[in-house]
Amino acid sequence: MMRNIFFLSLVTSFINQVGAETLSFSSGESQNSLIELYTSEGCSSCPPADEFLGQFTNSNELWTKYIPLAFHVDYWDYLGWKDVFASAEFSNRQRKHKLQGNLSSVYTPGFVVNGKEWAGFFKAWRSLPETDKTPGELTVSIDRHQVNIQFPSAQSKLNYNLAIVGIGLTTGVKAGENAGRKLPHDFVVLNHQNTTGQASVNLDLPLIVRHQPEQFALVAWITDPSTLSPIQAVGGYLPAGTIKTL
Repeated sequence: MMRNIFFLSLVTSFINQVGAETLSFSSGESQNSLIELYTSEGCSSCPPADEFLGQFTNSNELWTKYIPLAFHVDYWDYLGWKDVFASAEFSNRQRKHKLQGNLSSVYTPGFVVNGKEWAGFFKAWRSLPETDKTPGELTVSIDRHQVNIQFPSAQSKLNYNLAIVGIGLTTGVKAGENAGRKLPHDFVVLNHQNTTGQASVNLDLPLIVRHQPEQFALVAWITDPSTLSPIQAVGGYLPAGTIKTL
């Protein structure tokens, strides 16, 4: 009973705070680069890739050119450490990239940039691929607990994705290949949902997530329903108190 009262109190507090103002994010007309990292706390070669993604927290092109996402997979959990951020959904997403020809194989750390495998991380000169596409503006507006995503350029139905990501997370790993290490994480996908629509869709902002990062951000992107390759992406930091944690 007390747990239910606590939950309702968090929800009420959330609605009161978010209802105070409407938040909005815009991608601009040019295509932003959606950077997907498939990673695991159970993989000894993943921490350098996590650190590479984390550098975007200091980039003035974050959200205006680069949209980073870290999907933690669960297929290395058997090595002795269960990744606290891992999800079978994210492992399946990576396998879908492989089935669609976007990846040569399923591995970690694995990068997909704008729907294509990027092996540049493993080279001395880590230059991300450029894009010169201008698909149009993708906008996100948050009013209370509802998220409206609009893509006026849509000519047919699209798949709309919404992710809540955490920046400034740390895990003390006690077993497996990274035993004894403290691993920093940024842009970790903590909640992901999607729906199909044409020029506009509405999704509910998740009221509560399990983990407490230093900062939350929101990322939205659109794809054709037949592929995971993004058409456009947008993101931005969320004000303190927008998302609650248990």
